[in-house]
Amino acid sequence: MEKSHNNDTFLGRWISGELSKEELSKFKETKAYKQFEFINKESQLLSGPEIDVEAALLEVKRSTKLKQKRSKAIRLWQTVGIAAVLVISVGLYLNSSKTYSNEVGSIQTIVLDDGSVIELNANSSVSHKRFFWLNNKLVKLKGEALFKVQKGNGFIVEASNNIVKVLGTEFNIKDRINFELTCYEGQVELSNKDEAFSAKTLTKGMQVNILNNVLTETTLQENSPSWLSRVSKFNAQPLYLVLEELSQYFNISFNTKNIDTDRLYSGSFKHHDLDLALKSTLVPMGIKYQKEQDTYILSD
Repeated sequence: MEKSHNNDTFLGRWISGELSKEELSKFKETKAYKQFEFINKESQLLSGPEIDVEAALLEVKRSTKLKQKRSKAIRLWQTVGIAAVLVISVGLYLNSSKTYSNEVGSIQTIVLDDGSVIELNANSSVSHKRFFWLNNKLVKLKGEALFKVQKGNGFIVEASNNIVKVLGTEFNIKDRINFELTCYEGQVELSNKDEAFSAKTLTKGMQVNILNNVLTETTLQENSPSWLSRVSKFNAQPLYLVLEELSQYFNISFNTKNIDTDRLYSGSFKHHDLDLALKSTLVPMGIKYQKEQDTYILSD
């Protein structure tokens, strides 16, 4: 019925009273009937110029065809728009990253698609491409992690502006206030995006530390980082680095305005006991501490 009352003659036959009883009954059941009924009654009350009905009908047909074309064009652009959104969404998803992160005091082991293993330290995160990572083995690090890389195609780690390239090795990267790279097996190449220093190759037992834009090289005997055993060790390191390390394993902060945090500390603390850790680091240096909520006020 909807189709018949939209054709060229239906409304004219309705106005002139030529509809059959069945057609009129069906028409009255439609939503459009009340609107047409109101328009018809109101039009009877109006007077105006003579209207060329045939010309008006042609104009209505022409307008209807234009609307149909515009409707088709709109539907076409809607389809194109939806397709474009889908393409962009799929592209963004395929290029999205997968991130692993740790809270204060926690450690986790991550196995990558090529069999390489990342031991992620506390309050740290690593991310890499979710798909097609094997084509470009780039990992981005914030914090500290030990990498045990399988032999094969190039494996790259970015930590701030520093880039570490490897071919089957074991190394630790610490990227917090200072940057520290330690090679335990094989060899790694260290470079800087801003070319702040020349590229360096580290082999087993070598360590590079960058603090306040100063690069120092040392050697060591350990076969793995101490934090894997839940211990942090320091050898003549500024106190502010020690305090920063404490905050990675315990949910605390320090007020240091009354002490000199540049003084050097050598020693260690364990990660499982806060009170013992504070005594191991602060008492030997003659520093007193008082707790106010989660902040420790330090004084000489």
